[in-house]
Amino acid sequence: MAYLASIHKASSVRFALKANFLSPDESSLIVAKSNRVEVYNFSGDGLNLRTSFTVYGRITGLLTIQPANSPTAHLLIATEAQDYLTVSWDAERHTIRNERAATDLADQFLRDAECGPLYRADPEGRVLGFHVYEGSLCTIPIVAPQKTGKRGRKNQTEKQIGDLETPEIIRMKQIKVADFVFLDGVDKPTIAVLHRDGATDSTTLESYVIPLKKYSEDLEPWKLEAQNLEVEAKFLIPVSKPMRGVLVVGEQSLTYVTPEDDTVPFKRPFSEASIPTAWGAVDNQRFLLADELGRLKVIFLEVKEEKVVDIKVENIGETAVASSIVYLDNGHVFIGSHFGDSQLVKLAPTDPKCQVIQAFPNLAPILDFQVLDGESGQEGAQEHQQSIYSSGQNRIVTGSGGYKDGGLRSMKNGVGLEDTATVLEDMEGVRSLWALQSNPDSSFDDTLVISLIDETRVIRFDPAGDVEELEDFMSFRLQEETLVTCNLPNGRLLQVTSSCTTLVDAEGGTVLAQANPGASISAASVANQYLICAVRGKEIICYDLNQDLQEVGKVSFEHEIACLNASTTMIAAVGFWTTQTISLLSLPDLSVRSAETLGDSIPRSIIIANLLERRPPTLLVAMGDGTMFTFTVDVDSFGLSEKKTVVLGTQAYYFYPVPREHGTVSVFAACDHPNLIYGEDDRIVYSAVTADNITQLHSFNSEVFPGSVAIMAGTELQISTIDPARTIHVKTLKVGDVIRRVSYSKEHQLFGVVTVHSDIDSSGAESFRCYMKLVDNGTFIPVDSYTLGENELVESLTCIKLDNGVGDGSTTERFLVGTGALSETSDEATGGRILVFEVSHSRKLKLVTEHKTRSGVKCLDAVGDKIVTAMNKTVDVFAYIYPQSSPATSAPALKHLLTYRAHTEPIDMSVSNNIITVGDIMKGPYLLQLTDENGKPVLQELARSYQPSWTTAVELLDDDTILAADNEGNIQIWERNKSGIAEDQKRLQVISEGKLWEMVNKIRRINTHFVTTDSTPITPKAHIATVDGSVYLLSLITPTYINLLLQLQTNLARVIKGIGDLQFMRFRAFSDRTRTADEPYRLVDGDFVERFLELKTEEQEFVIAGAGTEADKLEIGVDELRGLLEGLRRMH
Repeated sequence: MAYLASIHKASSVRFALKANFLSPDESSLIVAKSNRVEVYNFSGDGLNLRTSFTVYGRITGLLTIQPANSPTAHLLIATEAQDYLTVSWDAERHTIRNERAATDLADQFLRDAECGPLYRADPEGRVLGFHVYEGSLCTIPIVAPQKTGKRGRKNQTEKQIGDLETPEIIRMKQIKVADFVFLDGVDKPTIAVLHRDGATDSTTLESYVIPLKKYSEDLEPWKLEAQNLEVEAKFLIPVSKPMRGVLVVGEQSLTYVTPEDDTVPFKRPFSEASIPTAWGAVDNQRFLLADELGRLKVIFLEVKEEKVVDIKVENIGETAVASSIVYLDNGHVFIGSHFGDSQLVKLAPTDPKCQVIQAFPNLAPILDFQVLDGESGQEGAQEHQQSIYSSGQNRIVTGSGGYKDGGLRSMKNGVGLEDTATVLEDMEGVRSLWALQSNPDSSFDDTLVISLIDETRVIRFDPAGDVEELEDFMSFRLQEETLVTCNLPNGRLLQVTSSCTTLVDAEGGTVLAQANPGASISAASVANQYLICAVRGKEIICYDLNQDLQEVGKVSFEHEIACLNASTTMIAAVGFWTTQTISLLSLPDLSVRSAETLGDSIPRSIIIANLLERRPPTLLVAMGDGTMFTFTVDVDSFGLSEKKTVVLGTQAYYFYPVPREHGTVSVFAACDHPNLIYGEDDRIVYSAVTADNITQLHSFNSEVFPGSVAIMAGTELQISTIDPARTIHVKTLKVGDVIRRVSYSKEHQLFGVVTVHSDIDSSGAESFRCYMKLVDNGTFIPVDSYTLGENELVESLTCIKLDNGVGDGSTTERFLVGTGALSETSDEATGGRILVFEVSHSRKLKLVTEHKTRSGVKCLDAVGDKIVTAMNKTVDVFAYIYPQSSPATSAPALKHLLTYRAHTEPIDMSVSNNIITVGDIMKGPYLLQLTDENGKPVLQELARSYQPSWTTAVELLDDDTILAADNEGNIQIWERNKSGIAEDQKRLQVISEGKLWEMVNKIRRINTHFVTTDSTPITPKAHIATVDGSVYLLSLITPTYINLLLQLQTNLARVIKGIGDLQFMRFRAFSDRTRTADEPYRLVDGDFVERFLELKTEEQEFVIAGAGTEADKLEIGVDELRGLLEGLRRMH
């Protein structure tokens, strides 16, 4: 029923490490993001992504293992479901290889460790240690090579060396473990354990030897220990041999503890108290330490005679708030961050001692977001209808980050088109655009030819970038429209106008040859040495450019020619106006070799392009209704195969090739919502371009603007750069505060954001202050700010239309802010306010009115002219009123109308018409209806969930359907059973569910009305944002496609094997502490089913045939299914 696909994948970095994973001679940086692993190599240019792979489980730990018989390191991955597996890199196949299939360590009867799962490896490679449950340690010995026995034989094979043995569970007397590490330089595997005593509120360090004998249940105490450490000690840093010991890192001090008998622990206080977040080793004497304020410290151990005699701590700079630190090489350090952009920084002995040289955009954690329609800049709702959807046409603005890294991120997913220079403005009626090299000895373009309806204009660029418009150029006919112009070999130029064709010598500008067909030329195209021209509407003439425009081919058709294209494959493609057909002709004789009838529309643009390396060329046909057909062309037989249909828009668009590497091209489809079509991984990708209304494009590789394109954007001629492929474009407004809520006013073109600014004084005491701010939509710059009260925490924000007090019923958009007043004696807000702000003509915030409440205002929305709020325990309704005596001159007020008692505590709320859904923090979602009875508003419960759920976000997809998320990363779609008996109508039922493995903070409904039919596979309904920085698009599947897509997912799960043999269906299945499903229920993972396109043809046929089960056969052909999935992929 539901189709879930990612728009932006998780960008939060939780774990990172360095290992010789890809090559024995090259170190790689390995980064874990949610359920994805990325592998980078480091060079002088920075970090470059080498490969990535998906794990069917949320990653909670990374370790490296170096087997004695392997030239490269193996990677151990642990997941939140308590699976662990090992993989390595297959250098021959350039892919990931499973070394050990996933092993499940889950125990539902044990309590999760309070510190979170900890995974550690013995530095000598003898054993692994996992602490995931309170009071237990899981040890996994690693098979090591043994010495030859007395009989000259070894006890194990080469294949066994480096394998992991059976896990052993050992009891620990410590319950509240803060951290544990393996010690270096000891004869037997030994761990140091930092733990807290709940009874005495003290922190202790103890050490134990790991027993490697099977069935041993106890740890053997060792001599490293320390009592009465800092209560808030958080990390242990193992000190490598020859010094040994550990560093205990707390909020206020650093303590070195050694196992030597003649030494005692000594402590070094920090200059300022702070909460440490991550550490990384530079060598055995230097360590990097980061805190929650983004400060980076270096810890230096002063050593004499292999003993630590002093510890020095120095602040060296500021980075993103680190969750992991990896020292790479030559002073370069990777800072992995959950709360800000991950960074590559360069350390130096002099100022600046810490310099950011590369940043990796991160949206995590997303606390709130808004989706703006690309055409109107409107938040959510649109009045116009659309028949297609593409995420690249929208802009998603998120309140992201934490601590000092908080800010607004504007994200657009698509091919970037960045303006470099504007050449001319107010250019009306441009029909085509061309780039030329006026100097035949130069490899750079320096001239732009602009064709208009009845003239041609020429723009010249000098080496400095100065622009000049020429009155005459190379004997070109500038008083006519130019259909084609280009450079030819041997220093020649070609111009085709509506009346004739001219060959010109580029050096002297003299005319070398001219051909006049005696009738109007309507279209032309050039390939190799041949030019084809459409003449008299129904006739095509082929000229040999190497023979001074000698006519070498001619053909007449019964119907008028709509478009044509000559290909370097010696094939010409032609589309016709009245028959909706296309034909392939051979060059130069123009004999018709094949034909194809298309839909009911008319071909408007056609091109044969080499989109894929080492593959046959592709024929693309753009129809007048926005539909596109693609075919694979057999250059020998002229046959067309693999027909696919893709809808790119609702209007006609036109193709323009853009050169790429290795002899391939991309094709730019110019229209109101342009797309770039290109090849990637042996498949064709259709990606929206981040700019709108591009009507003309041509590559323009000039000396000043290398690798650029010239475009017509509306009436402006611009020089731009275009990305070769789809990517995420993120624009950041760094606020330095946590952005709690985001709203948008289309009327004022302003974002409203509420922020929380935190301060920590020298004693470690924390304080905060909240603000309401306005940010300009166009410039992304703050324009005004309003300071809220002391100890007043912002909880909610919305922008709604309210009565402006004129008396004629007119409304204006105003921002409403809900707050809660915190106190030291209570965890809940003991009071709050609803504040109403208007935006003045000078774009300043003005407080119109406020209303004090008895608890915090967690949610705000509007039902008609009523304001609905969710408080700590209630749902309340207010009216926004003006005094009847003089409404135009009096201040408005909020009048409380009614209170509805919530089940426990509302956490989120959504409104559709007069229907309200409330997400209860413990009881799940329920539906309310606001009606009038005898002139008084009434809230009535329509239906509710009777299944316990720790809800984090809810959104109404329509009046009867709710999308809800819980704190364990599950999503469920609930529906009101209106056709059941009276009792069943009051019970919400689940119609779709699955697991994201990421906690959802906010869901936003898509209010665009899409024109859907039985042939429309899905209807987009909502965007979902998570704490890991993911953004998903959730759609509802059209009934005629439900069984097809669900069965496709099942069949694919049998064919596509997960890393470590983890099962996809288990990964996406709903699970919480009370129930675990076997597979997702009526939920299709779009990213997974679209992997069908990556399979070989024989594998695709096997999937359609049922993947080994005849009863699961799909009633669809390979080509049709490819086209369906290509269209679905383009939507996100």
